[in-house]
Amino acid sequence: MTSNPFDINQSRPYRQWRAQKLEWLQSGTQVSIHHLPSTKDLSPSQKYSIQECCKQYGFAVYALPEGVQGDKTWLLTLAAQFELHHIDSNLCADEDSVTSLQVLKGGQQKTYIPYSNKPLNWHTDGYYNARGKRIQSFLLHCASDAETGGENGLMDTELAYIRLRDENPDYIRALMHPEALSIPPNQTGENLIRDTETGPVFSIAPQTGCLLTRYTARKRYIHWREDETTLEAVAFLQNLLTSGENGVVRYRLSPGQGIICNNVLHCRTGFEDSPNKQRLYFRARYYDRVGETCRHPTSY
Repeated sequence: MTSNPFDINQSRPYRQWRAQKLEWLQSGTQVSIHHLPSTKDLSPSQKYSIQECCKQYGFAVYALPEGVQGDKTWLLTLAAQFELHHIDSNLCADEDSVTSLQVLKGGQQKTYIPYSNKPLNWHTDGYYNARGKRIQSFLLHCASDAETGGENGLMDTELAYIRLRDENPDYIRALMHPEALSIPPNQTGENLIRDTETGPVFSIAPQTGCLLTRYTARKRYIHWREDETTLEAVAFLQNLLTSGENGVVRYRLSPGQGIICNNVLHCRTGFEDSPNKQRLYFRARYYDRVGETCRHPTSY
């Protein structure tokens, strides 16, 4: 049997991986800014430092030189250097499959919270995607920030897994159930945009053995499996995220800064634009994981 720390029935690989993960958390700094050149090519050391940060904490924050804001072409080039090639062209994405996140009062986007200035609750990206299109990573780049607000909360999904499993291994079993979380269909009139999507919160990627996570803290248009342990696990996870502790990071991006991550749990506070400062973020989602950030399961 292949060794894997995310297999709930394997305790030794889990203990070894857990010890390493927590050592990284205790000995390092989760938010260290990786300063990138204005050119599109990273040096091997720059690439390695970002990969290590993503492996240890789930995400890395980068910054372009002062005065260089970056654009969508730059974002796609950066992603490719981390072996991110299979981009998710979601419903509201631009023609290049990158999504421009800003306040919009018209079009189909106006019905979705990411295109408003309202708070955005905890979630992983693409939790409503079909099984074959799970989001494993994304880049979020700040082209311009709001006048006030718009801070992001971030938590490594692997760390959340540890907290849940340490509290009660049955929480992991419940959240790995194939019917743990259901998202109702997205339908406008007679137009079915997306069918019902049911699946686990935690699962193991078959090709890499890495942890996959799909989660949302929203209360409407969602159905949790009606099982006592499942509901306890969901409540425990939500408390982890809202407590502000347990590895939760708060950070507000400045223009020219961005996040590259393995689809961490994240949220956003509400914000206010002004005539001179209007929030614009670029987001690229991928079906790939950030390169060199997933240890092969047999290494445990």
